[in-house]
Order: sequence, then C-alpha cells, then structure tokens
Amino acid sequence: MSLSKFISFVLICLSCALLGSSPHSSHNRQDQQQQLMELEERWLAAEDNPQVLESILADDFIHVLPSGFVTKAEQIRYVRSHPRPHHGATKHFENLKIRIYGDAGVVNGMVVVTDGDGRTRKTLFTDVFSFRNGKWQAVNAQELPLNRTGQG
Repeated sequence: MSLSKFISFVLICLSCALLGSSPHSSHNRQDQQQQLMELEERWLAAEDNPQVLESILADDFIHVLPSGFVTKAEQIRYVRSHPRPHHGATKHFENLKIRIYGDAGVVNGMVVVTDGDGRTRKTLFTDVFSFRNGKWQAVNAQELPLNRTGQG
C-alpha cells in the first residue's frame, strides 16, 4: 500500500469514527424525542420559575415575541419581577411535533391554558433546542397567539 493510500485510509477511518461518536449517539431518535417532550413538560409546568428557566435556557437563548427579541437574562429578569398567580389555571400541550436533526431538535405545538373561569387561551409555538454539554437546552422560542380569549 502506498503512503498516500495509507493516509487516505487513516483519514477515512478517523472520519467514520468521529461521525459515529455524536455526544448522544447511544440514544436513538425516540429517546431524544422523549427527552425533549419531558423538557417541554418541565418548561410548561415551571415557566414562571427562574431557577428552572436557568437550567433549560441556553446562554444564547432568544425568545421571539410580538414586543421584540428577549434574551435569557431578560426573560429571567422579567419572570422574577412579574410573578403571576395562576388561580386554578390549567395548561397542556396539543399537537406536539418533535423533530431531531443531529444535535438540534425542533418542537412545534400548541399550549392550551384554561383559567379558573373556563376561558381558554391557545398559543402556537416553535422551540429550538441544541444538545450541548450532555443535555438539551433551548436556544430559541417563538409564540403566536391563536386567540386571545374564547370559550374552550
């Protein structure tokens, strides 16, 4: 074997080894989707808890809202300064769709919030996650109100 063929062979082997050693290659797609579903549920249940947000949102997180772009620090600062009572409100997801693209995950769905008076608010959302340092972190979120108030 010539030196150039040997070097090519070594480079191909290294490339294959690196491609197969994704940080979460031992997990299959269903496991990754389950992890993102659990993270979304945790986020929904604790969206007003700054400590939980600190662990879910990446440092470069951006939240796209009708009022503009909000960073992680701004999101957490807002939550700390604007506590919201929930007075019997319930929240759940509908039409959750989770897609994995290597170390990126995209979650689309609808959050349905029903207040204590039976009024329902629906919000469509897209959340983008990146697998970093051994865990999924939200890097982007965008929301679109489906309706402001209506009967459920």
